[in-house]
Amino acid sequence: MQSVRPDNTDPIPLRQSPHSVGTIMLRFVGLLIAATVVMVLIWSR
Repeated sequence: MQSVRPDNTDPIPLRQSPHSVGTIMLRFVGLLIAATVVMVLIWSR
């Protein structure tokens, strides 16, 4: 079985993941916590 190798040995450039994904997740978690706090305050009354 023959191994297939590329012509150049340069490392494959990795795509830099945009930081917007982390920002969206942070906002989502923040909104989830805020909604939970509001629901608990409403429930406790």
